[in-house]
Amino acid sequence: MYKVRYARDVLSKDMPKLKSANLLDQFFKEMDTIKANPLVGKVLTGLLKGKRSVRINLQHRIFYTFDQTKIIIDGAEYEGTINILQAFGHDFN
Repeated sequence: MYKVRYARDVLSKDMPKLKSANLLDQFFKEMDTIKANPLVGKVLTGLLKGKRSVRINLQHRIFYTFDQTKIIIDGAEYEGTINILQAFGHDFN
């Protein structure tokens, strides 16, 4: 299992927008997929090199990075860290 960290804007801006668009269930479904296998996302290139994305629907994507360095937090061991950078919109800002 991977430790998930959310960028501040994901929690303060993207999550309320996902909720109002009735996309929270789909977001969490895709998050479960990412947590199980972070390699599942599309590898991005160009200015977005090093990032990956998974579609929530045709309009919105989850942009993330991950690190496979094992970590231990409060006695729980994680395979690495997934950093959620953006979860609402189609283009990374």
